[in-house]
Amino acid sequence: MFGTNLGYSAPQIGATSGPIAHVSPIQQPEDTAQGASVTRPIEFTLRTDRGTYKLGDEIRIEVLLTNRSSAPLYLYAGLDWGESASISVWLKDVSTGKEVPQEFIHDVVTPPPTSREAFIRLLPHHMYGAVLRSRLVTLNVQKKGTYELVGEYHSPVPESMSFGLPIWSREKGAVSSNGVVIVVGE
Repeated sequence: MFGTNLGYSAPQIGATSGPIAHVSPIQQPEDTAQGASVTRPIEFTLRTDRGTYKLGDEIRIEVLLTNRSSAPLYLYAGLDWGESASISVWLKDVSTGKEVPQEFIHDVVTPPPTSREAFIRLLPHHMYGAVLRSRLVTLNVQKKGTYELVGEYHSPVPESMSFGLPIWSREKGAVSSNGVVIVVGE
């Protein structure tokens, strides 16, 4: 489904090298019935290769999942774009506060896991990630301005397909990312 003619490329999973800009540490509060909040065991962080772009540029987005708990977590190994997959990313126009309408919606259909090997074991305080690339025009950036990149991680796998592993499943809900501000000039 990914191809250069569509303006984006398949994610590259694993470690990355080189400088990555604009990291904001966050905690993922989860509402409880008593109105208090607890920190979720997963933190979802977005980072970009730089903070300033031109209208025709490609943006390199690093997505990182960090296990903030004291126990191992199991995650579906495939990290890909879309509501049917595991990573959703979109832009907001900082000047208006509104989401940039998406002309093309990335959505890779995730195949169901066939064994325990479809999951990775994420140890406490370890990270797992991928690099997503897209042309700004594919994200519908058509004018210069300041934008905030935001996202969500959502497991595409239900608990019923865990193969007995304590997975982060679809039923546990989406985890919101930090926001990354980028400036787009001509």
